Amino acid sequence: MRLLMFHLVGVLLVFYALQRPPVGAWDPQEPIQVIAHRGASSRFPENTRASALAAVSSGATVIEADVRTTRDGHLVVLHDATLDRTTTGSGPVGERTLAEIRRYDAGTWFDPRFHDQRVLTLSEVYAICRGKMDVLLDLKETGEEYDRKVAAQVREGKDSRRTIIGVRSVAQAKRFRQLLPGARQLGLVGNPDEIVAFAEVGVTMIRLWPRWLTDNSLIAKVRKLGCTLHLNGKLGTTAEVDRLLRHCPNSLSSDDPAQLVKTLKEAGHVVQRPSNLDRGKQSPLPPGGK
Repeated sequence: MRLLMFHLVGVLLVFYALQRPPVGAWDPQEPIQVIAHRGASSRFPENTRASALAAVSSGATVIEADVRTTRDGHLVVLHDATLDRTTTGSGPVGERTLAEIRRYDAGTWFDPRFHDQRVLTLSEVYAICRGKMDVLLDLKETGEEYDRKVAAQVREGKDSRRTIIGVRSVAQAKRFRQLLPGARQLGLVGNPDEIVAFAEVGVTMIRLWPRWLTDNSLIAKVRKLGCTLHLNGKLGTTAEVDRLLRHCPNSLSSDDPAQLVKTLKEAGHVVQRPSNLDRGKQSPLPPGGK
């Protein structure tokens, strides 16, 4: 009888161990992080106040913001190196002062209803999202001076622990580990051969491009290294999300975060809450979104 009990306990322990996902593995019961790409950029002009407010109201976990420097050293949120596509201005962002950039309309290109939208500073994005969403910084420039300026801005607002830094090189990952030790890092690896090197310097989340997903060994490599997997989406439709979920991601991004949140919930998944959610404050949804 005692031998039978020992055998039964052993079987149960093995069964329990097999049910527990390894570090970095995908557990369908774990909440999925939802990143609002440039805010709610399919319905509102990207990287604007309207887009950020809609992202806050969408139920997403994180807002992604592209960071560039003006001629007079201010950090602004713009994806392109030039002003032409998303504002009424023209020329390189770095050749205009903040005051000049502020005068440009950043919404009419998307829809005339948004003619009142202006380019945001990085500090304004944090002010909109503080206590409501975490912030992923997509660093659009390179160099130590730029990295230090970004880190100083994050520290000034005491926002390190609710910040994710998108790092594009091992050197940059190491530098931000010193500058912002409390911030998380997303490895924006340029090719699959870099995955191990990023993980070895402490990057805990890896983005894989969809074109790489034909090689299942890459996902296994990310898991084995103890990292979580991020995949880029677009509009959060059921067909799109079903394809992405086949790869068992821990994190997904979308230009329509509200739709992605809705699709995930309909599929029985839980959306991860921001790391420092203030339940007492709610941001209103801006009017007129597409």
